[in-house]
This record gives sequence, structure tokens and C-alpha cells, in this order.
Amino acid sequence: MKKEYLLIIGILVGVGVGLAAGYYFGISQGQINVCEPQSPAQPQSQPSQSTYPNQLSQTINQTLIDNSMEYINSYLLQPGITAKLVNVSVYSDDLYKLSLQFERDNQVVGMSDVYLTRDGKTLVLQSVDISKKPEVQRTEVSEDDDPYIGGENAKVTIIEFSDFTCPFCAKFETEILPQILDKYGDKIKFVYRDFPVHGNVSKLAAKAANCAGDQGKYWDFHNMLFERQNKWVKPNESLVEEKLYVYADELGLNVDEFKACIHSEKYEEEIQKDYIDGAKAGVTGTPTIFINGIKVVGAQPVEAFYKVIDDELAGS
Repeated sequence: MKKEYLLIIGILVGVGVGLAAGYYFGISQGQINVCEPQSPAQPQSQPSQSTYPNQLSQTINQTLIDNSMEYINSYLLQPGITAKLVNVSVYSDDLYKLSLQFERDNQVVGMSDVYLTRDGKTLVLQSVDISKKPEVQRTEVSEDDDPYIGGENAKVTIIEFSDFTCPFCAKFETEILPQILDKYGDKIKFVYRDFPVHGNVSKLAAKAANCAGDQGKYWDFHNMLFERQNKWVKPNESLVEEKLYVYADELGLNVDEFKACIHSEKYEEEIQKDYIDGAKAGVTGTPTIFINGIKVVGAQPVEAFYKVIDDELAGS
């Protein structure tokens, strides 16, 4: 298929693929590994039986279909989402009908039908010139004065909105982030911002980490909270507080100063500002990560983050 061919994403893509998530198609929060204040159950779409290739294969230009699928998967979907062709058929003398299924971590998150002209040039509505990469959607997010690691003037800035009590945040922090930091080092700058979604215990943990930072131990305390999350996260706030004091002592902090800081309002405004900034940036659950303003939601496979970071480092 020639590069000057166009893909025009139709109304059905806007509705159907919008359920799936993408740079152009939106994202379905219910299927992503995030912590939210409320998580209503959502029905999961079921894939239909594939009939491609089938008896129509002789009348279908497979090269055009494959080219379109490759472009959609390469440029139009948010990291972690994959489009799979469930069925293709001749819809009319001029159109192919492509039935697509969208998956994240082998789970179906949406389905949609799209229509491609049989010369491979157009569908309906939004024109996308595939001779050029599409413009990536970015969100302006402030680093504020929050703790960071990595290169101060790095080309790529990663800002995470997170909650110390969120299990998906713990997964990102203990399994995914270490690989990112090990791979890129000072080529990236990682900033942590608080987005407490689980009430007072979340806020207490955020205050504790900031108070540990007053004594030069922010990242030690930060890492300990995530690594030992299942040992200290409890519904009883007083029990949580006692456990935080134990961790402070273990790290060699002045526990009396640490307690005084937690009981003060020193970091109330700071944590609240983080939350408000996150909400303004469209954060609705944790973890939500912005890579140079490109929004990546949930504890996705590390390869999804590599892809965005590599593209940003390459200047694409």
C-alpha cells in the first residue's frame, strides 16, 4: 500500500474504539490496573469467532488489510492496547468491513467495526495521512517541587500520580519502575506526586514519606512502604501509624521529630495540591503516569513504557 493512502477513522471507531483506549480513541478505565475511589463492575465484551481468512479471502486484498492493521497498532492505540482483526468481509462493492477486538493483558476491553474502501484509501470521517506519524496527545503536568530521582535536566520527565496503599502502584513501583530506572538512568527524571484515593490511611502514608524526607530519607521510606505494603496497610489508622513509627526507627530517623511532623499540618497543603493538580490533568485512578505529558494509565507491562520513552529520547 502506498504511503500517500489515507485512513479516515469513522463514527463507529469513535464510539467503539473509544471503549478500548488510544491516543485517538480514548481509554476504558474499568479494564485497567488502577486504584480508584470507586470501581463499579463493568461487563466485558466477548470476542466473536474469527472468520478471517475465509472463503472471501480471494476477493480481499490482504496487503491493504494488513497495512491498515499495522498502522493502527503502531500509531493509534495507547501503549498496552492491541487491536486484533476478528473478521473481514466485503461490505459492498466499494467497502471492506473490518471487525476489530481490542485487548490489554489478554483481556478484551472493546470491540468495533471499521470500514475501509477497497482501494485502501479511506474509511469515514477523520483523515489520517499515514505518510506522517500522528501528533501525540500530551497533557501539561507540573513537576511542582516534588521528590525526584534521575537526571535533573533529563530529556524525558516521568511524573507518577500514586497512592502508597494502592496494590497496582506497588506493582509499578517494585516491578516496573526499577527496570525503567536501570535501563535509562540519568536519561530520565522520575517525579513522584501523591494522589491519595483510599482516605485517611493514604494521606497518613503520604505525610509519613514527606516527613521522612525532612531527615533525608524520603526515597528509603517511599520504597519501604511499597515493598512492605501488605504488612502495614490496615483499616485501623492508629495501627498503621504505629507501624510507620517502627519503619522510621528502622531507617534511623529521629522518631520524635518524625511523629511531630506527622501530627502537624506541614504537608497537608502539599498533598492536597498534588491531588488537585492530578485531577486537573485527568487523573482518576492510580497509578497514572505522564511521560513528557503522554498519559499512560495503570501498571502496564514495562515494554509499554519502554516504547514511549524510546520514542521521546529519539525525538519522534
